[in-house]
Amino acid sequence: MLDINRRSFLLGSAAAVAVAASAADKKGVRALKPGEKANVAMIGLGIQGRGALLPQFLSQYDRGAKVTVVCDVDKARREDAARRVDAHYRRRKIASSCKAVADFRDVLKDPEIDMVCIATPDHWHAYIAVEAMKAGKDVYCEKPLTFNVDESRKVIAAQEKYDRVFQTGSMQRSWREFRTAVMIVRNGFIGDLKYVDANYGKGGAKLGGPSHPVRFFDEPANAAKESEGYEQLGKEGWDMWLGPAKWRPYSNQLAPKGVNNFYPMFWRFDDDFATGYNGDWGAHHLDISQWGMDMDNIGPYRIIRSDEPYSTNPFHGGRRQFGMRMMFKGKAGDIELYHGPFGTWGTVFYGTKGVVAVNRGKIAVWTGAAVTPNAEIRKAIADMKPVPGLTLVAASVGKDYGTDAMVKKDNRLAATLDSLDKKFDLEKAPVQLYKSPNQVQNFVECYFSRKPTISPAEVGGRGAVLCQLCNMSYVYDTGFGWDPVKMDFPEKCPCRKMGISLKRDFCRNGWEVVV
Repeated sequence: MLDINRRSFLLGSAAAVAVAASAADKKGVRALKPGEKANVAMIGLGIQGRGALLPQFLSQYDRGAKVTVVCDVDKARREDAARRVDAHYRRRKIASSCKAVADFRDVLKDPEIDMVCIATPDHWHAYIAVEAMKAGKDVYCEKPLTFNVDESRKVIAAQEKYDRVFQTGSMQRSWREFRTAVMIVRNGFIGDLKYVDANYGKGGAKLGGPSHPVRFFDEPANAAKESEGYEQLGKEGWDMWLGPAKWRPYSNQLAPKGVNNFYPMFWRFDDDFATGYNGDWGAHHLDISQWGMDMDNIGPYRIIRSDEPYSTNPFHGGRRQFGMRMMFKGKAGDIELYHGPFGTWGTVFYGTKGVVAVNRGKIAVWTGAAVTPNAEIRKAIADMKPVPGLTLVAASVGKDYGTDAMVKKDNRLAATLDSLDKKFDLEKAPVQLYKSPNQVQNFVECYFSRKPTISPAEVGGRGAVLCQLCNMSYVYDTGFGWDPVKMDFPEKCPCRKMGISLKRDFCRNGWEVVV
């Protein structure tokens, strides 16, 4: 594998358009008064920002961080979030008067804000993250970090230029089962890595791997009903929600009214806003694949088109739903990464001496002979059936944790992980990985220590590129070469003649990411 550091990558890539940082670019850290907490602003208060991230940031008060501002274009959401913040601190007898702000630019102008958490839809991530770093804020940004390859280059360049602490919300890196799986792989306990499966998306269902062609409404026959609720945002609010994307009529499937308790999937599967399950669940399992392959500062060199049948679902635009592959140059030869549909395992690593499979709340390890994954092998591993040449070392396949790995049900996972630690003596293994107890906690601790987080911009940016390469292969029904250093098509790649762009054709209202 080509080994490059972050600075040499920037100087040899398209991101070099961002000139080398000067002392003036680096704003340092605001000096806190004795006893003062660092101020956190939450930008985007949908279900992820409100339900998953806000409670975690509120829990960081004793580590020195306090939520003081919430921001959302939806008045109901931002006011609800402000009430939640004040109520939480009141229960702890801590004074609080949380501000509810409509425009994130007002947040970034505030010199008293030290950290921002960005949980907007994907198409806004890069712009807000870069502008926040310019303003001297440290940034926690939800995954996938960016919407397109050009944005990935620029966010990586911005962290380098402005010297900010940055955390990508790839929270599985902070979970023990994933770190254990990657430790076993990276230390060679299953031999040389040859194949990886990243499983997400439903091959035959409405919500497959790739994004969908642009549609104004989820169900055209329900257009009138899906238009209800425009008054919650008004013209300015809706225009801000759309941001750099093309204008379209308001849809309450894109921006659900008020405080909703479900994950809106419509925008996640729209070509203008996201990359389907590639950027949703793929951002998790491709990230773990990247970590296990030791590819955090590089990427694939070739994308291979899927040979699965084309979808006949009218929502899919004829796109294949899974089966594309990516080729990486590993230390012991090529590694092939395959995208398969949802199953028992999120990520499966196949080595010359065994297999490691992992998902939220479950892990399994086999040792023995090399196996080449095919439909039969993959099904046997998913069903925990015998595989010729492999011996099961340990497994936790019951739901030790719930879907979001938050509610513990039994100790099977912990017992299995303890046994694997002992079996492979992981504490003394040559390759030791970054141990983070929690993605948000790690970010707050790094704010004060100024050390790198577990998922800085390059890790998150390159993980997002994997999502985007998957999506491009499905959308354009093609394979192509890839320059992993420049994060670009090779000079003579046919994709250039096809007009496949790595950035938006245009950004409305000047919302282009500029480092």
